[in-house]
Amino acid sequence: MLRKGLVCLAAIAAAANPAASAAKLNDESREGIRKLLQLVAPSGDEVGETRFGELAAGQIVSIPFEGDRTAEYYMNVICDDDCVNVDLAVLDASGVEIDTDDADDNAPVLNIQADEYRSVLDKPKGIPRPMTIEVRMKECNADTCGYGLRITQMD
Repeated sequence: MLRKGLVCLAAIAAAANPAASAAKLNDESREGIRKLLQLVAPSGDEVGETRFGELAAGQIVSIPFEGDRTAEYYMNVICDDDCVNVDLAVLDASGVEIDTDDADDNAPVLNIQADEYRSVLDKPKGIPRPMTIEVRMKECNADTCGYGLRITQMD
């Protein structure tokens, strides 16, 4: 239910925000996508900068991500108005999918749980967890669609 609410909020915000409209990515469209991501992404520590790119239908971009085994992450993608369907997947170091959002929408979100539990008293940070994030453009009504990816680490 929460997921549907976030998707609806993103759709309403996108309709009210012409900066996330179609065309090649530029400063204005990046800022529009960034604002939409701020609306739907959970509060937490943003990991790195928001990543932007353009993909044609059928294209996939793979983004290496060095996570922490003791941390929980949210990964949100928002794409422009020409984007009909984009999927999001996270793979472990051996290429096995940890999770995927393949719903028919343009605002996928994943929640990647910590895979190593440590007590509050003994919770070391920095245990490497190499992952690959895949943004998969399924359907786009233009030559390319722009997207933004935000990674949030939860405490």
